[in-house]
Amino acid sequence: MLQLHVWGPAFGLPSLDPQCLAAIAYLSQAIPQAEWELIASSNPALSPTRELPAIRHGSTWIGGFQKIVHHLHHTSGGQWDLDRDCDTHDRADIAAYTSFLESLGQPLLDLSLYVSSENYHASTRPAYSHILQWPDTWLLPPKRRAAAKSRTAYINFSALDLDVSGDNDTEKSQFAAGTEIPRVITSTQQTVSSLVKQPLHAARFRLDVLAESFFGPLSQLQQGKKYLTSEGRMTSLDCLALGYLSLALLPEVPQPWLSQSMKSRYPSLCHYVEDLAGDCLGVWPHHEAGRSLDENAIPRLPWKDSSTEKPPTLIRIRSSLESLPYVGALYQPTSLQQSTTKTHKELSRVPVVPTAFVGFAASLTALASFFVFTGEMPSVFGFPWLFNTRQRPHRLSDMGDAGVMLGAVNFQNSPY
Repeated sequence: MLQLHVWGPAFGLPSLDPQCLAAIAYLSQAIPQAEWELIASSNPALSPTRELPAIRHGSTWIGGFQKIVHHLHHTSGGQWDLDRDCDTHDRADIAAYTSFLESLGQPLLDLSLYVSSENYHASTRPAYSHILQWPDTWLLPPKRRAAAKSRTAYINFSALDLDVSGDNDTEKSQFAAGTEIPRVITSTQQTVSSLVKQPLHAARFRLDVLAESFFGPLSQLQQGKKYLTSEGRMTSLDCLALGYLSLALLPEVPQPWLSQSMKSRYPSLCHYVEDLAGDCLGVWPHHEAGRSLDENAIPRLPWKDSSTEKPPTLIRIRSSLESLPYVGALYQPTSLQQSTTKTHKELSRVPVVPTAFVGFAASLTALASFFVFTGEMPSVFGFPWLFNTRQRPHRLSDMGDAGVMLGAVNFQNSPY
């Protein structure tokens, strides 16, 4: 039985990650439903490649959409390959547009779902809270948002990230000084020029241009067809396009600039996404009254309860440590080991920490535990009272003022 591990559902879709949605669409069309399982593990630590989507085929783990497609082609002898009937021209288009989708589609989703503070805090962050367990709910979302900001740093859309843009600095300073001016007095009618000069509105023009450069070529390739490269044959390119376009169109966010750009300029592309989402993902987001809907035709994805596939405790701890700043840098991926004799624990990443350091830390911990429990901890940094729990006074004068008073009385038989 083949298992597909993905990030969990969100925004009315089976996953909040475009590559995971692409893998779900691919397997739903290429493999009989009885031969695979869909698990919303939402934990990249399960896979040795530290990425989702990932498939577990026997004792072999494969991570990443393109590698999954390649693996299914070779293990099935081409039977599970959606591109098997493509000619040379179609394969060239698939390769070119696959690179196009990943290079431009991912930054657009990063800007919409992660860099935009409103969208992140109102929609993306709560979505992660529903699919993650503690403490990953506090560690993974900020880490993935930081990665999205890093990927889009070259675009320089700082106006979207209101957490650091400082738009509220003026209001904060006025409030701190007690000189807040009522809005009734300060509110004036905004002109077009003053509106455009605001950072968020100025960025909107650039965002629309960026979105158009992404949707335009895909719309020209589709040209009203059911699929991107042909009318009657679905390919891996359609699966990948569905993953990125569905997350651009369907999530309901406070700043829907990406979906608005798609709806206003490319209605044919919107219908393409909606039809594929129903056929491959079991999602009918915007069903029109004039279009027939056969409930029996909606695919039922082979979900399996993720609680039955919980990772070992060691892997869960390691996953949390990898999400911490600085600590995660100590862990680096090893080469993928594929062997029928290897267990799941062996197919994990090994922390790059010197053995001598680990031994020293273990020895130090054992020594400290011995001193604490025996009460013989020596003075540390000149503070013997901090650790020496069994130190006893040897004279009455060591007991402070009360000892001096008792010392005035002659206790001949006192041991002190």
